[in-house]
Amino acid sequence: MKVLLVYPPNQLMPIETPRPDGSLGLLYLAGALRQIGIEPDLLDMTVGTNADKLENTFFRSEEQENGLVRIGMSWERIEESVQGYDIVAINSNFTPQTKMALHVVALAKKAGALVVCGGINARALAPRFLKNGVNVVCMGEGETTIKQVAMGRAITKLPVLTNLDELPFPAWDLLPFEKYEQINSPHGIDLTGKRERYAPLMTSRGCPFRCMYCHISQEKGNIGELRVKSVERVLQEIAILKSLGVTKVFIEDDSLLAKKERIRRIFTAIRGEGLTIADTNGVNLVHFFKKTPHGLEPDEDYMALLAEAGLKQIVFPVESGSQRVLDKYATGKLNLATMDVLKLVHVARKVGIICPANMMLGFPDETLDEMMVSIALGHRLIEAGAAYITPFIPIPFPGSVLYDIAIAGGHLEPDFDPDIMNWKNGVMKNTAVPKEKIVEIRDQAAEAWNPEEHILARLQASVKTRILTTRS
Repeated sequence: MKVLLVYPPNQLMPIETPRPDGSLGLLYLAGALRQIGIEPDLLDMTVGTNADKLENTFFRSEEQENGLVRIGMSWERIEESVQGYDIVAINSNFTPQTKMALHVVALAKKAGALVVCGGINARALAPRFLKNGVNVVCMGEGETTIKQVAMGRAITKLPVLTNLDELPFPAWDLLPFEKYEQINSPHGIDLTGKRERYAPLMTSRGCPFRCMYCHISQEKGNIGELRVKSVERVLQEIAILKSLGVTKVFIEDDSLLAKKERIRRIFTAIRGEGLTIADTNGVNLVHFFKKTPHGLEPDEDYMALLAEAGLKQIVFPVESGSQRVLDKYATGKLNLATMDVLKLVHVARKVGIICPANMMLGFPDETLDEMMVSIALGHRLIEAGAAYITPFIPIPFPGSVLYDIAIAGGHLEPDFDPDIMNWKNGVMKNTAVPKEKIVEIRDQAAEAWNPEEHILARLQASVKTRILTTRS
């Protein structure tokens, strides 16, 4: 049985920073297949095989008719690379990459493979994927499903895995580390300034909150519920990463700090191990506070421990300056009256944690006054020491509650083009503030909030600049 696990090539807006994939989903599938004696191949099509040079893959940019820039292996080279496999399993987490995934599907089907797709986007758009030739869409966690497919067994409805220590160990050894190191563009905007071998790590799955814009907001009561690995299991995984020469880790948890004492034990154990933790996919600001006789205060000792153990950069999800918006769309997980986010930024910087922030502007019923309140808070965050602020326009990604709201409210057509589902676009129509105005406000906020050197650095890292440099 020959199995190929695929990260598709990427298509990006000209202002976006290109990055390889290397996320954990396929690495868990590889670990599961090894449990039944199958040694799969892994291919990140943004960088290519060992035989491909980066100038022909990652540094190869192709402007498309949709206005996006494609990076990665040529379609001809991809067609060659999927030949001879019984199963091709394709990762699809991000809606704007749907076209890329489906193009790989077509080439894998042409090569005669059975095609499996998984990831939140594939689950949420399962009818589209099946209509486009996919044989199996994994509607839950895929470690057992991929083994059932590989062994030719009937695919059954599986219970949610509650003990994450039962997961196979991810097959990090399959990652093209040398290529990733040459590119040196790990997930997120890395301000730590250190060039190191990096890899993803996950200590939990799910999240205790139910934010409407979150990709797992409709998976509560299922795989969206918070489940954690034991401290011992996490330390085992860190030991494996270190044995592979990894010294920088990106944590893929949706809510890393949800079990505070557990995290305290993990970070106490790895303090002094020389790890750099580049960032984490998700934290919730309430977990940085502690109860005192005077109310909630930033937990400086806790944050100092995180910094000492290597967590030098955390993006703070402030999201909005409007409490109504936070309560409606963000589970009320940030209470601006009781949680001093400006003081939190100050304490983070004091203990040595770089803390950019994210803000969201343009929910369907968000008023112009509410957006202006968020912009004012953004200015105060920068003054308090936030490294930069990224303003996002809320996107109704399939799989989120916001998607259902957008469809029901006439803000999005059911046959929407996945290419448009990106944070710089005003995707939703008929909003309280017209989408064209939202884009204008977002652009103005980004320029007003952020230092000129940050804006210049982002421009220099963008796909567009890379194309212009190559042409010149």
